Amino acid sequence: MSGAANCPETPRQKMIGMMYLVLTAMLALNVSADILNGFLMVDNSLITNIETGHQQNSALYDEMNYLYQQNPEKVGEWLEKSNLVRQKSDSLITFIHQAKADLIMMADKVEVGIDTVNNYKLVTKDNTDIASNYFIGNDEKNGTEKGQTFKRMLEEYRHFVEHMFGDDSTHIEIYEKRFTTEPSMNSHGTEMVPWLNATFESMPIIAVTTQLSKYENDILTTEQELIQYFKAQTDAGDFRVNKIEAFVIPNSKHVMQGGQYKAKIVLSAVDSTKVPEYYIGSNKLASETYTASCNTIGTFPFSGKIVLKGNDGVPREYPFKDEYTVGEPSATIANEDMNVVYKGFNNRLKISVPGVSDSKVKVDIAGGTLTKNGSYYICKPSSNSEVKITVSADVEGKIVPMGSSLFRVKALPDPAPFLRYTDANGNVVDYNPNIEGYQKAPTRKQLLEAKFVAQYADGLLKANFRIADFEMVATVRGGNTTKSSPTNAFSDDQLSLMKSLKPGQEIFFKNIKCVGDKTTILSYPPIAMPSK
Repeated sequence: MSGAANCPETPRQKMIGMMYLVLTAMLALNVSADILNGFLMVDNSLITNIETGHQQNSALYDEMNYLYQQNPEKVGEWLEKSNLVRQKSDSLITFIHQAKADLIMMADKVEVGIDTVNNYKLVTKDNTDIASNYFIGNDEKNGTEKGQTFKRMLEEYRHFVEHMFGDDSTHIEIYEKRFTTEPSMNSHGTEMVPWLNATFESMPIIAVTTQLSKYENDILTTEQELIQYFKAQTDAGDFRVNKIEAFVIPNSKHVMQGGQYKAKIVLSAVDSTKVPEYYIGSNKLASETYTASCNTIGTFPFSGKIVLKGNDGVPREYPFKDEYTVGEPSATIANEDMNVVYKGFNNRLKISVPGVSDSKVKVDIAGGTLTKNGSYYICKPSSNSEVKITVSADVEGKIVPMGSSLFRVKALPDPAPFLRYTDANGNVVDYNPNIEGYQKAPTRKQLLEAKFVAQYADGLLKANFRIADFEMVATVRGGNTTKSSPTNAFSDDQLSLMKSLKPGQEIFFKNIKCVGDKTTILSYPPIAMPSK
């Protein structure tokens, strides 16, 4: 928004500016003293504009104060800037009034107050030395202290105004021209000279006081443009709406027993002629709907922003953040008659609460210990009768009970022993002639290379066992011969005995000691030595 566009020069102001330029040019040609009266006419018009400008600006300040009373939070920043503009403008205008009063004293020997200096009609109009001595003096390069101060104040005011407009290039161009202090042509148009010389050197005092009136008029115009700009900014961020809808925004549509349903009841006001832009991170969405693939379990935070242009065309950002939780698809199916945990065994339990992340689930146990291990809990009973597991969850900062389960404590069942060998195809085979599915007998060579293992035939329990030692019995020459092994493999004595047996002779295994998740003695059925 351009301040100049809001406060264009009136035809009268344009005419005054043109007259000033024409009169200055005519002075350079040493036109008659009647031209000096022309400057007086221009000055009178400028004074009229100045009086009007003061009135208009005073009304603008009153309006800003009224807006502040209606909405201090919204207008406070802009009222503070408006007061700063008034302070800067008044300071520069006061200097101009004092300079006028000093020049009048030197020209007409009349003392004039700075509050009434614009009402004084200069008598001595043609003196060309007073202004030069006042602003330039003997230092043609830098000027007098008054000249240096005026130049510095104009430059500071110009930079201040440009900064108040946000250092926008359009406004910089306007005010660089309006308050320029750059070198320019002298009054004769023969050479480039410093700004003080071009403005005040050898100029009739009436032309200088008129020039000072013009600066005051420019300052008031600039002040008005700034205040109007600030006033526009008080609602530049507001949005006009043409559609209002009611929305219910729940924390969650799924509520657990004992929890609370919470929802915000809001009015959504939108302008259907302005379409916001939606971003998740730095990625722009095609619409207001955010869709994410939920292939991984866990809690996933996300953030973004909505961008919408205000009435001034400036885009404004509204950040947001939230999170969502992805859980496993699950159904709870329990066989109440089979709620069993085994003593001395790492019982793996899967414990979760649908809709609640694992980090917000709390599990307690009575009658044993419970340790989190990855996605499972390891339960080790210490009681001989039962274990009770209680589950609670943090729901919106409140610990809510989720239920409990009782498990009977049982001793771990005995595993079965197997002779493990490798067949002709390189496959590992477990052999126990009494267990269906494990009855593929080894050859004589495969049997001699076999080892004992212990496991559950049905595979329902994933326990860990090993064979620590065992004994082998065979009937030789009408008597029993017993050989032992300190490992799960046949010892040299056992192998020698087996090699001496004829096909069909039976061997027996006893005192098969199993250790691991359970320590026990296992039995194995008698087997006949293969023929090959």
